[in-house]
Amino acid sequence: MRRVLVIDDSEFDRRMITRAMKGVDETLSFAELDNGRKIVETLHQVKPDLVLLDIRMPGFGGFDVLDIIKDDEEFQDCHVVMISGSSSEEDKKAASQKGASGYFTKPSSQIGYKQIAEDIKEQFLQHAA
Repeated sequence: MRRVLVIDDSEFDRRMITRAMKGVDETLSFAELDNGRKIVETLHQVKPDLVLLDIRMPGFGGFDVLDIIKDDEEFQDCHVVMISGSSSEEDKKAASQKGASGYFTKPSSQIGYKQIAEDIKEQFLQHAA
């Protein structure tokens, strides 16, 4: 079973992302965090195949979390996909430079979340164990 870790300070967004991902692949298992503070222990407990990560979170932001994931040898191959409210080219560039596998801007509709989920499945989960 493939494991997905969703990290977002918004419960609504975590729910929308998780629901959309389950809709495109019901075999996925999910863990959630509402901030990045417990990222190290959660990574080693969950051992995700994919991390879906918000950028703007209070205290410990998504770029900090991305750095931690990419600095951990055990998770070098883990896909980290940013799903952010920011459509800033600067944020997209920073995410890519820090090792994010992809970047999506949060949509304003359930249909938008479904499209993102389909894209994530096609791009990042087809070959996951």
